[in-house]
Amino acid sequence: MLSISNALNASQAKTYHQMDYASATQSYYNKGGEVKGEWHGKMAASLGLSKEVSPLEFSRLVDGQHPENGEQMVRHRLAQQYKNQDGTVTKAVEHRAGWDAQFAPSKSVSLTALVGGDERIREAHREAVKVALSELESYTHARLGGNKPAEATGRFIAATFEHDTARPVDGYAAPQLHTHAVIFNVTEREDGSTRALQERPFFESQNYVGAVYQAELFYRLKNLGYEIERGKSGAPEIKGYSAEYLEASSQRSQKIREHMEQAGVSGPEAAQIAAHATREGKQNLTPQEVLEAHRKMAVEFGNEPQRVVEAARERARQQEQRPETASQAKEAVTFARESIFEREAVADKRAILTTALRRGMGEATFREVRDEFQSQRETGRFRSVESQKYDSERRFTTPETIAAERANVQYVLDGRNSVKPIMGAEQARKQANTKDFLNQSQRQAIEEVLNSSDRIHGLQGLAGTGKTTTLEIIRKGAERKDYKVEGFAPTAKAAGQLREAGVDATTLQSFLSRKVKATVREPEPKHLYMLDESSLASTRQMQAFLQKLKPEDRVLVIGDTRQHQAVDAGRPFQQMQEAGMQTSQLDKIMRQRDTELLKAVQHLANNETVKGIELLAEQGRVTEVKSAQDRIQAIAKDYAARPENTIIISPDNKSRQQINESVRAELLKTGTLAEDGKQLRTLLHRSDMTGADRTWAARYNPGEVLQYTTGSKTEGIDRNSFATVRSVDARSNMLTVEKQDGTTVSYDPKRLRGVNVFTEIEREFATGDRIQFTAGEKQLRVSNRDLATIVKLEDGKMTVELDGKAKRQVTFDTEKFRQFDHGYAVTSHSSQGLTAGRVLANIDTDSSRSLINSRLAYVAISRASEDARIYTNNAETLGQRLATDISKTAAVDFRPSTEQTREVVNAFRSNDPAKATELLQKQERVYEYANPDHRVAAVALDYTARPDRAVVVVPDSAERKELTQLIRAELQAQGKISAESHSVSVLVEQKYSNPKLAASYSPGDQIHYRTGSPSIEGIAHDSTATVLSSNDKKNLLTIETRDGEQVSYNPIHLRQQTKQSTVYRQGELDLAVGERITFNRPDRENRIRSGDFATLEKIGDNNTLTVRMDNGREVTLEAEKAKHIDYGHTVEKAKRLSADRIVLTGDSAQLAEQQAALTKLNPKIRDLAIYTSDSSNTLQKDHNIANESLLTKEGISNAPNLGKLSEPSSPAVEIEGYGIGM
Repeated sequence: MLSISNALNASQAKTYHQMDYASATQSYYNKGGEVKGEWHGKMAASLGLSKEVSPLEFSRLVDGQHPENGEQMVRHRLAQQYKNQDGTVTKAVEHRAGWDAQFAPSKSVSLTALVGGDERIREAHREAVKVALSELESYTHARLGGNKPAEATGRFIAATFEHDTARPVDGYAAPQLHTHAVIFNVTEREDGSTRALQERPFFESQNYVGAVYQAELFYRLKNLGYEIERGKSGAPEIKGYSAEYLEASSQRSQKIREHMEQAGVSGPEAAQIAAHATREGKQNLTPQEVLEAHRKMAVEFGNEPQRVVEAARERARQQEQRPETASQAKEAVTFARESIFEREAVADKRAILTTALRRGMGEATFREVRDEFQSQRETGRFRSVESQKYDSERRFTTPETIAAERANVQYVLDGRNSVKPIMGAEQARKQANTKDFLNQSQRQAIEEVLNSSDRIHGLQGLAGTGKTTTLEIIRKGAERKDYKVEGFAPTAKAAGQLREAGVDATTLQSFLSRKVKATVREPEPKHLYMLDESSLASTRQMQAFLQKLKPEDRVLVIGDTRQHQAVDAGRPFQQMQEAGMQTSQLDKIMRQRDTELLKAVQHLANNETVKGIELLAEQGRVTEVKSAQDRIQAIAKDYAARPENTIIISPDNKSRQQINESVRAELLKTGTLAEDGKQLRTLLHRSDMTGADRTWAARYNPGEVLQYTTGSKTEGIDRNSFATVRSVDARSNMLTVEKQDGTTVSYDPKRLRGVNVFTEIEREFATGDRIQFTAGEKQLRVSNRDLATIVKLEDGKMTVELDGKAKRQVTFDTEKFRQFDHGYAVTSHSSQGLTAGRVLANIDTDSSRSLINSRLAYVAISRASEDARIYTNNAETLGQRLATDISKTAAVDFRPSTEQTREVVNAFRSNDPAKATELLQKQERVYEYANPDHRVAAVALDYTARPDRAVVVVPDSAERKELTQLIRAELQAQGKISAESHSVSVLVEQKYSNPKLAASYSPGDQIHYRTGSPSIEGIAHDSTATVLSSNDKKNLLTIETRDGEQVSYNPIHLRQQTKQSTVYRQGELDLAVGERITFNRPDRENRIRSGDFATLEKIGDNNTLTVRMDNGREVTLEAEKAKHIDYGHTVEKAKRLSADRIVLTGDSAQLAEQQAALTKLNPKIRDLAIYTSDSSNTLQKDHNIANESLLTKEGISNAPNLGKLSEPSSPAVEIEGYGIGM
């Protein structure tokens, strides 16, 4: 294993070097004498450090000085003391000298090497340490000061010291092979300058580098002839030792564990503190005394080390040549890919390799696993994730994940403005007012859902905002319009809450498992599907759900992005909102009846966690109890004093079980529990196993209980039956299980699917006990996480009363149905969806970030309607610790559609195009193509990939026409608009270079005068006239006014009227249903403004058009009104566009001309990109970002090209989505 200490100060490091690292008392098996350290690291080599570590060199590096000449390389801080206001003496932080990274094999390896006397093992350990330490070095970063991010250098100096004994316990120093690697606080940058280290990457890499060490050691030991098995922590253990001998040789570990149990603490930091607290003073034992003690203990246990060594040497002589390992490395990396990406969309390279190394332990080396990962990366099975959040070299996803996330968002975008509303606006308003007690938030949500023209609509509802009542009224409205309303949810409990709204509901998984009917005699009804608690749905589940929708189906996606997320990969509900899903809001919280508690919950709901916790503390709702045992006892007493309608929330299963035991003890004292307790063996689900894990025999343990949800005819295993694991053969990947009838069967777990794994535990249950079901049972009609109270226990049967208004009782056989546990304390995840009068929350700030975060704070406290109290070990740091945001990762970042784009739009509106362009470049939303044909093709494909509420701004009229044709052809090819086009008569706006010349006009042209003429009768304000003729010599125009009068005038004389007029000419437009159109003239009667966009829904007789405006209104235009339209895919200027997504394209000069129009950009734009080309520039292979603004006359230089170019003759241009690189 690998452990890394907290930073050592200079005094500590110097003392440790003298008393520990180089001390002869730490290396008895080296026949005494001082331990000679060795140098390691690229920076050590560059400084010429290659000999043994001298005390002077060590001391200088500890002080941040050059080891040879003593020059200061990093700033050194001397320890100082000062007095506080209260008179106490405080010692300032001293210079951080470095960190102690300690590599140690398991006890069995140490015994074999030291007591067994196999020097080959020590050499295997040294080689494994070298490989692992080199990998740790690659994660070296330099501190740059201020708010600058750390800089990767990959260079450090380390001094290694090999020891062979543990610290003595009661006079016995146990054999323990280990190496200290002291990493000094200095690194070297590319320019040769030196900086202090940023230690965070080391701690983030600790598990990974530990796995590298274990894999290298495992492989080497196996080649030496040893039989190896995986220990509890995955470390290689040499077979052949009794548990008693190993325990007797681990007195130091026992003492640390005892100290931690007595202190009521846990975790690596607590273990480090305990190790220091239990250190015994140095004992001057001679090497002879130590070795004699080791031999004596070995004799007591039958000289096991010598026998193990002899057997290994014999095995090594008989071993065949090294087996092929390429296939093992491939299997290990493939396993890691399947396992990790089941739970997360994006993973650190270290996490992937750690899982692969543990899967291939002993079968492949680190280098082989690393090379296989690189090979799979090159073939596309891993894709690097590039965004501001992730380091592109160390974060990866899969093509399947990218495709699934994009597919979910595409369903949303394709469904925008694609269906008729369930009911009209007036009817929706009436439906929203059927209940007088509804608040405005509820009424608005009901109206928006029922009047939405989107196939998929969102409902973001905070905890306690009256969601059930809102859904009930939506259901009734939909049913009135002949919709069949069905509901689904990722959990059975959430599905039950939908049923409270009168919705026929089941679990999402049940719906996904439905078989499609072979024949349908009657037409399928229109469906409104309600997907509740959708934050708990994974990306894969959401994709599978959306794929099952039929053309007439509508979906209401309901959830709360602030509450807990799915166990499996993805955050589809949040992504769909970020990508533009129209989402109604339920944001008026009504659950908390205590006004002060309500204020705190509102802050927690708004992600203002620190403020929310501060308010709870001010209200006296935060209690600090340092000791974990004392804190649990305090919670138990609080609960026992007032158990009615009270629930305890604790973040992890271990503390939950401890609290349950303490509560029961208190309730037994008060007589609340009957004294008829019975010991029952229940099943606790193992939630740490992924689908890939369940195919790997080594992940199972003898005694575990398996449930086969699908069964296997081949193995004779019935569906939904149980079996107990009797043995595990990791080498051949075989499990042997005992079925319920007593027979055994052995099988490869790769061949079976649908296996749940449980640990069997013994619990006492009594009448009056609270229980929580940990699995559903159809016949009993109980759901996973349901709470109940035991009312009777007799004859192996338990009768419970379920929580809820119905007070329903059920009886079951405790031998047949064993998935239940005590229900006084539940985890935060289990509590989601519950409401209780009083909540007691146990929050240990030293717990993992994955447990203690803002989601826990919000979910836990918002369960309470009357009172909520937090018990913690540290009230001072509680708010900051809970403010940590832990969210599921996503492969595709759709957020530029909202947050980042707002910055860009604001910059444009502030007339700062340079800043706007710089921001777009950082977001990788600027694309340069040297060839204009390539650029036009790329823009067409970008637009057609997401055409909904999008528009391309094209200043050049000829290019605009070409691009429109390309876009329409692609949309028709994709089936996004009708393949059949209809020719419609329209009026096309004319752009004259000199409108004051009569020769510019043609008979039939229509002139719209926005300003009337006081001198010429007939040319009125906001009037239209038709050109009859023009006299070029006299520069006279003859027009017919709307009243039928003929008027002649010289355009030069009517300068203002001519300037304020628009000229239209008769033209034809080929339109297809589904087409985007824009209006080039206002229509007050239909409430249409110039520049508005709409989607064409129907082309009727006599050229009447039915369109759906972007605000959702449906409008029918008579032929005359329909003349003032144009294609809405492209426009000339960016001024006041109502689109959600804008693409700017053109050369540098053309884009510069848009500067004025861009100051009028709609502030609600969700996405913006620029495509440009400049014949004076050529594409650079490195695609460096330009320093100049795109929107200046100087143009663009070396902007990033994110497309794959083709020849002009080929339209195949692939555009990568932002956020993802190859």
